[in-house]
Amino acid sequence: MSKYQHVLWDFNGTLLQDAGLCIDVMNDMLNRRGLKTLSPQRYAEIFDFPVQAYYQRAGWDLSRYPFEQLSDEFMSGYHAGKLACNLRPEAVEVFSKLYARGVKQYIISAAQLSMVEELVAHFQIKQYFTSLHGLDNHHAAGKMEIALGWMEQTGADPEEVIFIGDTTHDKEVADAIGVGCVLVYSGHQTLAKLQATGAPVVESLEEIRFF
Repeated sequence: MSKYQHVLWDFNGTLLQDAGLCIDVMNDMLNRRGLKTLSPQRYAEIFDFPVQAYYQRAGWDLSRYPFEQLSDEFMSGYHAGKLACNLRPEAVEVFSKLYARGVKQYIISAAQLSMVEELVAHFQIKQYFTSLHGLDNHHAAGKMEIALGWMEQTGADPEEVIFIGDTTHDKEVADAIGVGCVLVYSGHQTLAKLQATGAPVVESLEEIRFF
């Protein structure tokens, strides 16, 4: 891992432990309509990007419940609980060590950029990152274009870049921009799904041998 000079971090799940909140908010929405709620296992089996397809697998009839409306409702519940979520306990130590070594760190997120900025400020970790990147909306379509734009903007050598995420989409993004990838199990997707990508899978950031 010592060859990497740029670390691209996904945020939700990878750094922010928010799977439980996502399940709770979705189940509240389903329960209020009399629809079947999700167990953590079922959630991890069906969650994916773009999240519109996940909503359909969760039981939503999008002809009856427009996705944009559901997305707005979900984010209202998410925002109400997001500050109660924690960073991974080992995250700040990892950020600090990489920063001290001169490795540049970035956040590449499918979440709305303003929310990422708010949470980064809340956890007082902005100083570790060269830049933050996210969407201009909260519909979580994915982060492929963001990552491609980052590569074009920086001109970084793909051999010196590692993408650290927690979903199969993160591996797809890493492959699309030609960089290495490590996946962290977070509860947003099953361990089996992550392992099937062929990327190394860890349960703690401390397992990634940066040094």
